[in-house]
Amino acid sequence: MNIVKISGLVKSFRQRRVLDGLSMSVNTGDIYGLLGPNGAGKTTTMRILIGLLGYKKGDVSVLGENPLMAGEKIRQKANMLPEDFSLYGWMSAIDYLNFFAGLYGVEKSRRELTKALNIVGLDNKDTIRPIRTFSRGMKQRLGLARAVINEPQLLFLDEPTSGLDPKGRKEIHNLLLELNKEKNTTIIISTHILDDVERLCRRIGILYKGRLQYEGGISAGTAGQKYRYRFKVANENFSFGGVKSSYIRLIGKENQWITCLIEGISPTEAIKMLIARGIYIIEAKSLANGIEELYLEHTI
Repeated sequence: MNIVKISGLVKSFRQRRVLDGLSMSVNTGDIYGLLGPNGAGKTTTMRILIGLLGYKKGDVSVLGENPLMAGEKIRQKANMLPEDFSLYGWMSAIDYLNFFAGLYGVEKSRRELTKALNIVGLDNKDTIRPIRTFSRGMKQRLGLARAVINEPQLLFLDEPTSGLDPKGRKEIHNLLLELNKEKNTTIIISTHILDDVERLCRRIGILYKGRLQYEGGISAGTAGQKYRYRFKVANENFSFGGVKSSYIRLIGKENQWITCLIEGISPTEAIKMLIARGIYIIEAKSLANGIEELYLEHTI
């Protein structure tokens, strides 16, 4: 069952069209990664879904409701942690969390609030410190505690591990996986950290130029006659412009190394085609069809 369904969504800011017929779906209980370069429309999409931003055209359903008409109702069951969020520096962490629990209509004892802060990695002495003394990573943990204090059915996270060290990122990963498993919370994550996506997400959507270029599993987009290869060429000043072929696409270049997407022919045939066009290959390496290659394929 779809907890989020978008069809033909169009959103513009003045003369700039940010979303151009976006269609996507998220299943209940899923952890979904929304990927794309800066300016692709990821944050705009999440703000529309939670009812904080209007749109010009399209059909949008979130938790069975239209966010244009029922934004407040959606926000009773959903929450969002934006990339840049405000904190009240003079407050302690526990007072801040208690304040937002009250806004969400959630009653929590001091013990329960302390436990919620402990779960995201803030210890007891941190809970009573002024927030202005927190590091960036500590502020990120506090923001996450705020985002889950109302036990949302649907959680939007924009760069949730920003500012965290590897240990902190792993702790947040574990927290999100537990939240998803124990509470069946559907989580939509927007991030540039592809390792987070590989560790957390079951399905991804790659947003580019206002449209979803790919939606599915991390490895599903590489099925069939598709290969990714790195070739070392004899002359790094070569021109790839002479390769007029639908079978080979240049997706990366670094000094003498080029990265190519090969589709519909074998790697051996591709090498012969490159040599025939004056690009002499002196070394070839097959690349795993992972999230990075999938991302590059749909955003270049």
